[in-house]
Formats: sequence, C-alpha cells, structure tokens
Amino acid sequence: MRFGIRERFVALVTVLCALTLAVAAVGLFSPLDRLLRDAARAALSQSVHSELGDFTALPAEVVRAGDPRLLAATRPLRRTGADVAVFDASGRMLVTTDPGREETFVAAGDVVRTGKERRVITGGSSPEAEIAVPVRIDDVPAIVAVRRPVQDIPAVTRVLRRAFLLAAIAGLLGAILMGVLIAGRVVGRIRRLRDTAERVAQVGPVAEFEPEAGRDEIGDLSRTFAVMQTRLREQEQARRAFVATASHELRTPVASLQVMLDLLIADLASEPVAVADARQQALRADAQASRLSQLAGELLDLSRIDAGLPPRREPVALGEVLRSVVAELQVRLAGEERSVDVTDRHGGWALADPGNVARILRILLDNALRHTAAPGGVSAEVTADGDRTGIAVQDEGPGVGADDRERIFDRFARGAEAEPGGFGLGLAIGRELARRMGGDLVLEDAPAGARFVLWLPRATAP
Repeated sequence: MRFGIRERFVALVTVLCALTLAVAAVGLFSPLDRLLRDAARAALSQSVHSELGDFTALPAEVVRAGDPRLLAATRPLRRTGADVAVFDASGRMLVTTDPGREETFVAAGDVVRTGKERRVITGGSSPEAEIAVPVRIDDVPAIVAVRRPVQDIPAVTRVLRRAFLLAAIAGLLGAILMGVLIAGRVVGRIRRLRDTAERVAQVGPVAEFEPEAGRDEIGDLSRTFAVMQTRLREQEQARRAFVATASHELRTPVASLQVMLDLLIADLASEPVAVADARQQALRADAQASRLSQLAGELLDLSRIDAGLPPRREPVALGEVLRSVVAELQVRLAGEERSVDVTDRHGGWALADPGNVARILRILLDNALRHTAAPGGVSAEVTADGDRTGIAVQDEGPGVGADDRERIFDRFARGAEAEPGGFGLGLAIGRELARRMGGDLVLEDAPAGARFVLWLPRATAP
C-alpha cells in the first residue's frame, strides 16, 4: 500500500498530538494527586492542633486504658468525621473511637520511634489521611492519633481525568481534521506543479503555467518553476532561431560551392580545357570553402559558450598577445597593402584567458581590416582606465550607425554598412567571451571609423 504525503502528514500529526497529550496527562495528574494529598494532611493537622487543648488540660491520672474522661476529650475531633485514638509513650492504645476496627495507626508507631509529629496517607483505592501528634497530659507523655477518609481525592481525580480525556479526544480530532485540510491543500498545490511539469515534458516549455501568489516555500517553488519555464522557452526560441539562421547561412555558401565545383568540372571536361575559367572557379570555390570553415569555427565557439565552460583566469600581458595576433596577419597585410599600428605604452596586464583574448583580437582586427580600404591602416592600442585594462582597435571605415550600435553585438546581426562576407557572429562571440572573463566588449565614440575596446579586469604583473 502506498502512503502519500497527505497520509504521512496526518499520521505524523496524530502521533505528535497523542504523545503531547500523554506527556501533558503525566505532568498534570501526578502533581495533582500529590497536591491533593498534601492538602488533606494539612487540613487534618490543623484540626488536630486546634483541639489539643482538650487533652493537655486533663489530669495525669486519665492516662490509662479505658478512662472515660480521656475518651470524652476525643469528642470534638470525632465530630469532624475522624477516628481518634490515644496511645501512651510505649505505643499501647489507651482509648479509641472505633474499637471494632483492627487496623493500627501507622503514624503512631512512627511517633513512638522518632518522638516527632508524623503525617501520612494510607490506603489505596480508599485513601485516609492520618496524623499522630506527641502531647503531654500533666507532664505525662502520650500520643494523639487521628485518621479521616479523603474520598474527595479519587472523586476529583476521576472528574479531572474524564474532562481531560474528553478535551484530549476533541483536540486530537481537531488536530487530525486540520492536518487533513492542510495536507490536502499542500498536496493539491504540489500536484498542480507536477501536472505542469508533465505538460512541459510532453509539449515543451510552451506549456502555460500560472505561478502561485503564496509567500511560502511552495509559492517560491512555483515562481522559481515559472522563471525556469520562461528561460527554457527563451532558450528554445533562441535555439530555433539559431538553427534557422545557421541553416540559412550554411545553405548559401554550400550552394555557391556546389555551383562553382560543377562549373569547374565542366571547364575541365571541355575540349580544349578552359584553364582560365577553371582557375577562376577554383579560386571562388576556395573562397567559399574558407567562408564555410570560418562559419564552422564560429558555430563551434558559440556551442562552447552556450555549454557554460568556465574560462581560465590568469595574468595576461595584453601587449604580447596583441603582437602575437598581429604577427599572424603579416602575410595577409603584405598582400593587401594594409597595416596594423600597435601601441603599448602601458604594458597592461589583465586577469583573463589568453586563448579567449587572442580569439577576440582576431575578430576585432579581421572586422577592422575588412572595413578599411587599401591602402590603409588599423590602429591597436593597449589602454587602461581605473581598475581595468584593455585593447582598443580603431579602423578607417564608414563607422557604425546609431541604430546599429548595440544590434551588431547580437548573434547573426550585421550593421547596415557591413562589408559582405561575414556572418554576424564575430562581435557576438567576442562580447560573450569578454563578459565570461569578467570584462566587456564595447563600441566607443570615435571621430572617424569604428573604435571597439576590449575591457578586462586589471591584474598585477607576476
């Protein structure tokens, strides 16, 4: 048999209430019985002490067995409903108001041994309060013993037990009822979350879900689930947009490459061979293959970024990385009659991943060279600002329009003045890599062209 949260919660509440009531009963009735017994002994002691003058005023000769004057002195105590007996110093009974009763006075024997007043409660189901007091009758030692039934103790205890039992049953039923109601509400809210999770599993993050307004833990869980669902929906939309855009971007160079290869094959198969046309088609096919290679690399970079792999964090000499990347471009620069002017007056160090820094610089320099007409040049400068250091890349191109200043950092977004050949992924990759290293990639104002700055946290030179 399966026990759910509601059944377990109700069972737990029932057990806890039962244990609480049991502890309360033990803590109540045990002291109550003791207090009632103490009160009975105190009341009887007060009655005895108030009537001892009737004994101490007697002459010494009455201290003998069966003396009527000694028996008459017990009459005031007897009117209280008590049995009275008088003993001599050795514990021998002299007179008693209940000669037919065989039980002895326990307290009187204790007084004989100790010489001090003694109070006790005797009997089990029919308790009696008993007190024995040592007295002197005209300098003759004697013992006055009195006992009285205390039927009110069991009666009071029974009444209280019955009332406590009824109250305990009512409280236990009330606790069970409240437990059922609370558990039912909690289980209902949890089931709604479960049903929503099942819908998300079946139809995806587009499933509708209204978070709860409660301020408890389940309400927090519901709102967290709604936030998670919203983010999943955004990620799904981004994934679909990514797949659609990537498919579109891949389709164009692949189709162009296929056409060029078909033309190349046709040129090679013709008689005579069209060498010039074949060479031209081969060059164009190589350019398209380079575009495909670039797109594949950028898509791989995006997949790594989306995977959330943490970058390295170590002191990096930005000037050295910049010069290394520029050295990679020397062959391209020589063939295109363009140059990169490197300035490193600060000798800046940054806390970053050297591989990611080089990747961002390649993106910035490639964009700058593509937008700079030949002959011309691009400037790259190591700069600093407060607790951050960076590299600024300035080109001589047409610049970026006001409407495109932030849009160009989105994936597959290109500016209105962008040169053909790119896919709109470079700046998006550069900014995400920079932010994952604790920095940023921004477009700053410049008199002419475009000025992109890679900012990173400053580091101390090792």
